[in-house]
Amino acid sequence: MNSFTRLRPYQHWIGAGLFLLMGLLAWLISNTLHVQPNRIGGMREWGGALLAAMWLFLLPGWAILRLWDGAQRLTLPEQAGLAVGLGLAIYPLFLLFTDLVGLHLGPLNAWLPPLLALPLLAWQLKQQPLTQLSGWRAREHGGNLWPNLALLIVISAVALVRCIPAHSISIPFWADSVHHTMITQLILDHGGLFNSWHPYAELETLTYHFGFHSQAAVFTWITGAETPRAVVLFGQIANIAAVFALYPFALRLGQTRWAGGAAIFLAGFMAAMPMYYINWGRYTQLVGQVIMPTALYLAWELLIVAERRPKALMLLSILSLAGMLLTHYRIAIFAVCFFPAFIIVEGVRYPWRQWVGRGMLLGVSSGLVVLPWFLRMLEGNLLDIAIMIISATASTGGRSPSIDATNALGNYSFFLPLLMWYTIPVSIIWALWKRKHAINLVALWWVFVTIIVNPQWLRLPGAAILTNFALSIAAYIPAALLAGVSIGWLVYRLRHPLLQLLVVCCMLGGIWWGWDARFQDVGAEPTSYVTAADIEAANWIDENLPPDARFLVNGYYLNVVSVIGSDAGWWLPLLAHREVVLPPMVYGAEQGSRPQYQEWVNQIYTALYTQGINDHQTLALLRERGVTHIYVGQHQGTIGYTGTNHVLAPDLLRKNPALHLIYHQDNVWIFELLSK
Repeated sequence: MNSFTRLRPYQHWIGAGLFLLMGLLAWLISNTLHVQPNRIGGMREWGGALLAAMWLFLLPGWAILRLWDGAQRLTLPEQAGLAVGLGLAIYPLFLLFTDLVGLHLGPLNAWLPPLLALPLLAWQLKQQPLTQLSGWRAREHGGNLWPNLALLIVISAVALVRCIPAHSISIPFWADSVHHTMITQLILDHGGLFNSWHPYAELETLTYHFGFHSQAAVFTWITGAETPRAVVLFGQIANIAAVFALYPFALRLGQTRWAGGAAIFLAGFMAAMPMYYINWGRYTQLVGQVIMPTALYLAWELLIVAERRPKALMLLSILSLAGMLLTHYRIAIFAVCFFPAFIIVEGVRYPWRQWVGRGMLLGVSSGLVVLPWFLRMLEGNLLDIAIMIISATASTGGRSPSIDATNALGNYSFFLPLLMWYTIPVSIIWALWKRKHAINLVALWWVFVTIIVNPQWLRLPGAAILTNFALSIAAYIPAALLAGVSIGWLVYRLRHPLLQLLVVCCMLGGIWWGWDARFQDVGAEPTSYVTAADIEAANWIDENLPPDARFLVNGYYLNVVSVIGSDAGWWLPLLAHREVVLPPMVYGAEQGSRPQYQEWVNQIYTALYTQGINDHQTLALLRERGVTHIYVGQHQGTIGYTGTNHVLAPDLLRKNPALHLIYHQDNVWIFELLSK
């Protein structure tokens, strides 16, 4: 007797209940949207953005994935989760190797991979139509109806809760977004990779991981959105994908679709991460965390598969690992920690010659693929900074006051609710009891990640190269996987369809409960640099001031060596096409336009700190640096900074005879610096 036959006596009640629950969810969504009068246009924009993302990332990724015969044994959601990770990994590699041969293809960077994938995918589907996929076969007791329905509901709700609150955000948030948007714009301007950051900043190298920016650039070419808005749109699509990417990994661990659905539910609604990333603009790490589950899934399969020479699987593993490294260096290190965990947990269960040989070949091949980029990294300061940190901590057992402050543990209940923290040890104990080796592999993997982030625990140097903050905002991955597998195992044992329907209803209740919390995550802290008043002022600057105007803007010392902006003045190169004295926050890792560039930039802000804006030596320094104007944004230099000793206060500036007020709207002030 199948599940539909069993449910026939209850079909009217089930139908009424599902319609009621869907109606309540629709009412919740409509009440969220009613404050936005142009919501229909917003829905169309998001619909177009999602279609563009499927064209750019899902289509090529799926075509490449199906080169591996093993993909045909997976369900369609599994294939889609892996395909997205592969599709994202393609573009940084594509831009890297076209740049190596001197090609800057512009919009063709966005069109060629999907167009090349179409005939490949058509040929594959001709060989094996979707109706013949083994992934359609029932894998659950009672059929696939309820776990598939739960997955559809949860992923739809995850998409909605990430798209709707970002509807009115035109400029991405926080300090990281300045260089993310700038690098994306420079890729668009050059039609590919670049070295010089002109005309937006006086930097002469690009050694920063550029995966997100290549993906955002091709997304911009397809959608035609303004670059800052495109960064927001693509950032939220990456946020959806970061949750969905857990599905294949969770299903592999738990061997049940319920495990995958539960992992998505937990990461999508129960945890603040990754939803909260929008407030920080930490999209590079976010996209790295989309690719990482795919890369590890494929590498895991490569190490244990019985096939003698799994060429296609090796190719996919190399592609995903290399693309992940170009997307985020720290996430690549997190991923490497998976392999010692595999050796300890799984190595004894498979022929060691097989996984050693394949693992070495995978590592060497991936390294050769990214070798051109590694050689390019030598042009910047990033490796020098890492060596400096290691040297500074080598003689102190890995500890120093500044390193300890940078690598502080922080408030863990903020990153994950306490209930999810508690489920981690419970899931590990359950896995040990049930001898679920794969689950213990995930737990041990994260133990190694924690240790490598905190080498000072073993009195080793290098603390703060990787930070506990980066670890904490990625903790939703092991937490959702471990808890999701445990929940999936429990639900799997509820074999009666009515009990599984009850689980679906509970998930709807959880979505209802978590919806408002996730909605409130957006804009939960004052990290928005740019306001409507700043955009109006930027337009005025673009129309009324000479192209060679150069601005002093508010900034503060983030640490002892780096200054970051503290209001919308930092965005003027992108919004008003005018130079500012403060480059993006990565300026310490890149080569500038002159020797000792970082110290040269900091000299201005040291003068503001110690002497003040009205000191004649400070004014002389500004004139020497070519400063012609001073910009005070709507936030008055308070984004990320709560002090007062260096903020450019308008009342103080108005009293300076060397400054002439030329613009004042709301709290935005623009002064001209007179020549003498």
